[in-house]
Amino acid sequence: QASASDAIPSFNPVSFKHSLWSSFTPSCWSNFSPPLTLNDPFELWAVSQPNKQLRKGLRDWKRTMSERYGLLCFSRSWHNPLLWSHYGDRHRGMALGFDIRDELLRPVDYVDKRPSFKNANQATAKGLLFTKFSGWQYEEESRIYTRLEERDPVSHLHFAEFSDDLVLQEVIAGPLCTESKQIIRSSLEGYAYRVRLIKSRLAFKTFRVVKDQKGF
Repeated sequence: QASASDAIPSFNPVSFKHSLWSSFTPSCWSNFSPPLTLNDPFELWAVSQPNKQLRKGLRDWKRTMSERYGLLCFSRSWHNPLLWSHYGDRHRGMALGFDIRDELLRPVDYVDKRPSFKNANQATAKGLLFTKFSGWQYEEESRIYTRLEERDPVSHLHFAEFSDDLVLQEVIAGPLCTESKQIIRSSLEGYAYRVRLIKSRLAFKTFRVVKDQKGF
């Protein structure tokens, strides 16, 4: 389980956020990732580090943050094929579309140059949680961060239950996903909200992943 952290400044992006998964399970939970487990080694490391003392301090802080906090990461769109290649089991997985209260989210700030480290305070710490190199901009990422509590005894991961603040609204099956609509629908039995099921395909004229109008 995970508990809410300090309030994050609000913003107003599009309503739906998408998280891509390599597989789909019937449990209505979402996994928080400690910073050290993310695929970008510059996570929490984005500021310029001209001296050894600062590097050591940031390294220790990143380790501590990974023990205490986790990130839940979303994209504002599921149409970029790179997202499916990197996070959707090479187009064989699924994307989960959520409706989330805007005040729980903060968009990632993409930068070309590493900013200077000024003061060791809460504002700097939060800035590091939401700053990435501009090469990642294709992800169109927004994040929730939270203090981690108990680990799941089986997977050893940290989960947050779906709720009125994190409502699953749609499941998009990747272009190469072989799961049937019936299997996906049966996995959602007991969930309080109606979930749209979408089958995707590769676009015919652009480099995008789009809705397959023929369905599953």
